[in-house]
Amino acid sequence: MEHACRKVVAAAGAAALGTTVLLAAGPTASAKQARELTPGRVGTLTVRQVEQGLKAREFRCVDLVKAYLGRIAAYDKKGPALNAVIHTNPHALAQAKAIDTRLGKRGKSVGLRPAECLPVVVKDVVNTTDMPTTQGSEAFKDWVPEKNATIIETLESKGAIVLAKTNLDDFAAAVYGISSLTGAMRNPYDVTRTVGGSSGGSASAVAAGYAPLAFGTDTGGSLRIPAALTGVVTIRPTVGLVSRTGIFPRALSQDTAGPIAADVRSAAKGLDLVAGYDPADPVTARGVGHVPAAGYAAAAKGGRLDGMRIGLVAGGLAIWGDQPAGPVVALLKQAAADLEKRGATVVPLTGPDRTMLGDSSVITMESRRDVDAFLKAQGPGVPMASFKELYDSGAYTPYAKESYDREIQVDPAALSTNLAYQRSLTERLALQDWTLDTMAAHDLTAIAYPAAAQTADLIGKEQAGLFSRWSENTGFPAITVPMGYAASSTGTQMPADIEFLGRPFAESRIIGVASAYETATHKRRLPSLPAIP
Repeated sequence: MEHACRKVVAAAGAAALGTTVLLAAGPTASAKQARELTPGRVGTLTVRQVEQGLKAREFRCVDLVKAYLGRIAAYDKKGPALNAVIHTNPHALAQAKAIDTRLGKRGKSVGLRPAECLPVVVKDVVNTTDMPTTQGSEAFKDWVPEKNATIIETLESKGAIVLAKTNLDDFAAAVYGISSLTGAMRNPYDVTRTVGGSSGGSASAVAAGYAPLAFGTDTGGSLRIPAALTGVVTIRPTVGLVSRTGIFPRALSQDTAGPIAADVRSAAKGLDLVAGYDPADPVTARGVGHVPAAGYAAAAKGGRLDGMRIGLVAGGLAIWGDQPAGPVVALLKQAAADLEKRGATVVPLTGPDRTMLGDSSVITMESRRDVDAFLKAQGPGVPMASFKELYDSGAYTPYAKESYDREIQVDPAALSTNLAYQRSLTERLALQDWTLDTMAAHDLTAIAYPAAAQTADLIGKEQAGLFSRWSENTGFPAITVPMGYAASSTGTQMPADIEFLGRPFAESRIIGVASAYETATHKRRLPSLPAIP
């Protein structure tokens, strides 16, 4: 186990859960501060610690960025070779030096931007103009978009530094955690096991401490599956809260971007940074008036859950591999008891009808239409001009091909008369109504279930027990948070997450529930990674 220096964090558990601990002893400790900001010691820092350390001038931005880049170098292609990163940002150190220059000497009063010098990593389906955006595919390995995605523009305008672009399944079209460009990503808790997908690189990077905050995307579980398998926190926002402009699509009725972090407050801060209206993505007009004035991080205050009612679904949601008597469900039962100790009333529920849950996905029907529109909007330099050209290229893994073989058969010009698509839209409305009715009838604040009913499987196997469909098929928000560890088939202890589903635009409420659970249980443990010399 890699241990953080006690002078850097009071304890690994405290750091993982957002306790504010600064990096150095005081304003006269500049030489000591440089020593403390090493790759081996920054892996447990939270967003809050970065914010407060910079505000107090306890470290320079350039030293922080150097330490994280050193950590990526030590773990990603060497050592455990996690393969979570496709590109590191060649401009990151220059950006950090510019921030240090702007902030000036220690003690000078300078207004900090909301994400000043915050290192982030971003899934490589999000357009960036200073690094290639590969989509995880050989076909796009050298493509540099003409414009940044809206969330990149927003993050950088607020002072964040994009350290790296993270690995993924090709075009986000699978959940195996395998890219045709770079191969399999490896789980920090057991490198023979998958990180899931498609945002597997972002989740693995956070679990391994490459950055205090990452961003990924979720259409069919792509944030929450890897978060559960690597034991980190993620928020899938309500569709319409975060812009998708400049992000390679799967199906826009279900697509969203969202944050991944090691603790609830850091993830909530990530949502604060990217939530908002984007005229280039009209769906974000739905979120206008729903972002709380105090921000989402303010809801991550721990505390009790008195008066709150949490619905609990233990089984029936997985496509296959439910394991109702398995070790993950045993962890869920303990989580229910922990919620009750915090004052919540836990209400056992049966989940929605499996047919309604399964038939309400629109990915197969919308993918070709939305990919065509995205590629057309990218200008003449884009490697592929259409979904058909992409499909015919074969520049993706066999796992993505499983999806694309279905999607190529759909005529995007005939969706208005496509009965299967119309049925999916009808089932989607039915699932939304069923969920809202169930929450109203039982007076529920949130519904809880395991994010995945089984821990991470071996690399190359189809992950069993995925419970991810409820949030994406309704468009309602969900947050996952670590709930413990269970033995794998080979005896390694692998993480598992609990997921809380809420009403549309009720992110603050489910963040509050997750934060109360997190601070009461302190379930997250650091992965065993080799010490960095």
